[in-house]
Amino acid sequence: MIRSAVIADAHPITVLWNDFIRDTAFTFTTELKVRSDVEAIITDPERSVLICEQEGVFEGFALFGTFRGGPGYVHTVEHSIYLVPEAQGKGLGRALMDALVSAAMTLGHHAMIGAISGGNANAVAFHEKCGFKQAGRLPKVGRKNGVWHDLILMHLIIETLTDTFERKG
Repeated sequence: MIRSAVIADAHPITVLWNDFIRDTAFTFTTELKVRSDVEAIITDPERSVLICEQEGVFEGFALFGTFRGGPGYVHTVEHSIYLVPEAQGKGLGRALMDALVSAAMTLGHHAMIGAISGGNANAVAFHEKCGFKQAGRLPKVGRKNGVWHDLILMHLIIETLTDTFERKG
């Protein structure tokens, strides 16, 4: 089941997010999340945070938020998806992505960006299956655990009602 996150979900989100921060180079941040920050993200009207659970068991989360500051980027969001290891490869990531894209469309967003570690080939393949296109590769722009990492930018243009009207004139 996919649903919007509530404050009670802050704990499992924080735990899973910190596992990825601590144990992978899939995110370049090294600062662990704290529950109060995750609660603020959940209640931020500029973001959408979704939970995936199976029979009441937390399986992962997805979110999007502002891509960059400034009014020119107001219709573009950047997303992340995190699943517990046991939930990977079961279609839950795709379900979360579809729900994120739907939420972004409902809010009138036009583009969604994925910023992916160059070492995460599975995430690149996943995004391609979801219709994302590679927009660029930035060599050695992220540093974690003493290693430089590439960043791959992928994008998806979301067909919104406004886009349809503008195109049809």
